[in-house]
Amino acid sequence: MSYLRALAFVLALTLSLIFAAPLQWLARRYNWPLQHRIQMAFCRLMLAAMGVRVEAHGTMPSARPRFVVANHVSWTDILALASLHPLVFLAKKEVSSWPVLGFLARLQGTLFVERENRRAIPLVNAALSEKMRGGEDVVVFAEGTSSDGSTVLKFNAAHFAMLADMQAAGEAFVIAPVGIAYSQDVGWYGDMTFLPHLWSLMKTRGGVSCQIFFGDAVDASGRDRKQLAAETEARVRDLLQAARSESPKNSR
Repeated sequence: MSYLRALAFVLALTLSLIFAAPLQWLARRYNWPLQHRIQMAFCRLMLAAMGVRVEAHGTMPSARPRFVVANHVSWTDILALASLHPLVFLAKKEVSSWPVLGFLARLQGTLFVERENRRAIPLVNAALSEKMRGGEDVVVFAEGTSSDGSTVLKFNAAHFAMLADMQAAGEAFVIAPVGIAYSQDVGWYGDMTFLPHLWSLMKTRGGVSCQIFFGDAVDASGRDRKQLAAETEARVRDLLQAARSESPKNSR
């Protein structure tokens, strides 16, 4: 089964590069609505090839633009979320130089940040604000890194600063907390490299279930960036804790 999944993954990626990538480039260049369907279809195709099933629980707040904040377990989090909604992601700068996947990330409009360069934060926040003012929903993994998924790391408040600025300017937005959990340990963290992790994922018997839990919007009224980060972190923890209490199979 693992070899069949590997073959399916390569074929899906090759076909996407040949047919979908040029169309997506045009769609983004001319801002065609088709770009969102292409993004979602590509992510669903890649997940299916790897044997990852996505199950959504609850719904995102209907008001927009949405500042989506989730815990971070693996690079597959991006595919899983984008298979459900058209989203703009924030990723570490190293991702932009990855073979093939870096190109695809850039093609989808991903914003990149130097995690260790604090001086780059205002520029990144300005780019995120611009996306939201244009009506797009953005995703931030506020832990700043991925983990094994057994717990939620402390949320970094750096990117919440722009929300305080938008609030002060009277601009509307919604903070949407999201919890992500897997049926198997698929965490990608530390010094793990991409290809071995991908192969390990494909060897998982019966595939992997990715559970995504959408929570109610966080009230941002009168709160500074640290308070917003702390409240959102608490919401994500609650979402995952409730899920684990109801279903032991989602304990990771």
